[in-house]
Amino acid sequence: MRKKSNLLKNSFFILKERINETDDIITLKFSPIKGKIFSFIPGQFVDVYFLDDRCGGQGKPYSISSIPSDHFLNITVKKIGRFSGVLHNLKIGEKVKISSPQGHFYLEDEMKDVIFLAGGIGITPFYSIISAYFKQEINDRNFTLFYSNKTAKDAVFLKELNKLMKMWKRFKIINIFTREKKKNYFDKNKEFQSLNIKILKKYLKSLGNKHYFICGSIGFVNDLWKCLKNNKVKEENIRVESFY
Repeated sequence: MRKKSNLLKNSFFILKERINETDDIITLKFSPIKGKIFSFIPGQFVDVYFLDDRCGGQGKPYSISSIPSDHFLNITVKKIGRFSGVLHNLKIGEKVKISSPQGHFYLEDEMKDVIFLAGGIGITPFYSIISAYFKQEINDRNFTLFYSNKTAKDAVFLKELNKLMKMWKRFKIINIFTREKKKNYFDKNKEFQSLNIKILKKYLKSLGNKHYFICGSIGFVNDLWKCLKNNKVKEENIRVESFY
């Protein structure tokens, strides 16, 4: 579970753009009112606060979906509950407070064979990680993304990720659709059931000597963490991030 941090002194941001990703997911593009965007590591998150008493003055954490070289800060929000509903209704020009970046959900130097397990909107930190890494001159890691959604229409950033996959041989995507009709898809690397250990073994062959990142709902994260642990994956090779 994510923990809130103290706000930065210069933590006021203004909404510059709204991008509708799906029927219930929106990307909000913020710029700092003063100065430049703070430094962050792809995969980290921030806490967002409203300037008035909406939502009782409480903040909520969201993964950063932009990359450090951008001159803006993006968060991608699925409309679930009161707080995200208020974010979805933010107007261009409205101001918010945003905390310093936090969390340890990011790549380390020794991680060469990396497996991303994303459940729905849990794709957001992975989109930042993968997009940022693709811009580096040296790409010596292998990335495999298992991306679980109800249907293809729910898969935010899938078009952009597919473009990266076509340009990068070390990056592979396996789409997992739980409510999609099989007849709509005939190409490989698609499964039509919940993500499970059998699917992981099918595409990875061996589960050892890899680093796993899991992000999604608490149930999604807990189930996959247990599956990996039960199949003798070392706990230190598993990193998790869950939404609430």
